[in-house]
Amino acid sequence: MGEDKLKEGTKYDTGKQQWYGLPLEILEPLATVCAAGELKYETWNCMKPFKDGDRRFYDAQMRHTQACQMDPLAIDQEIKEKYGVEVYHSAQVAWNALFRLYHALKAQKGEEHGNR
Repeated sequence: MGEDKLKEGTKYDTGKQQWYGLPLEILEPLATVCAAGELKYETWNCMKPFKDGDRRFYDAQMRHTQACQMDPLAIDQEIKEKYGVEVYHSAQVAWNALFRLYHALKAQKGEEHGNR
């Protein structure tokens, strides 16, 4: 048993997604967008399929880009007033870009999605 302690453990992680280098701190504004989305819609709504979703996520992304073009710290006043959550338009840009990509990848793989 003494020799076993000197052996290196086995871990089958070759070729798997690496996460360690992703600083979670940068995801905090996205978590706020998600929290506001739960209040406005429902939990996991963003995972569901959408009619004409690519265009709609792109349009939302561009509306938020316009709203923060001059100030990356611009707050979505509509969300703040209706739900009491301060959400950066810049974070909503990233959110919409990520979900446009998510849905495009699911469609490319031919996967049914949104069934969480």
